[in-house]
Amino acid sequence: MMKEKSCGAVIFRKHQNKYQYVLVQQKFGLHFGFPKGHVEKNESEIMTAYREVKEETGLDIEIYDQIREQTRYSPRPGVIKDVVYYLAKAKSHILNKQEEEIADAIWVDESEVLNKLSYSTDKKLFKVITDKIKFGS
Repeated sequence: MMKEKSCGAVIFRKHQNKYQYVLVQQKFGLHFGFPKGHVEKNESEIMTAYREVKEETGLDIEIYDQIREQTRYSPRPGVIKDVVYYLAKAKSHILNKQEEEIADAIWVDESEVLNKLSYSTDKKLFKVITDKIKFGS
């Protein structure tokens, strides 16, 4: 079994008294999820998350490293992929999507995030992270 690892972030901002989150739509497959990408050599998980968010969305973020969640799935036969996500606050708000990989990058109201996410693993992850925010753990 081959292993892969990616890191990314669940990015939020407060906009007109509502919380919004960034979703990216991949060009290949057109699924919506959170910004993430492969860990490069000599890179920490947090370094990867910062780099991938900047590349895919153009955003500057502040990572809350105490809120870290991990998902695992099989993207193709013979491969297991671990993805680590951190909660992050947007320090900038204008999205500038990466043309090569990203079809769209959007701010979505918290109430609509679960409807837009394509995969159940991302939906579960979002619920866990937002529960941690609400309950302060």
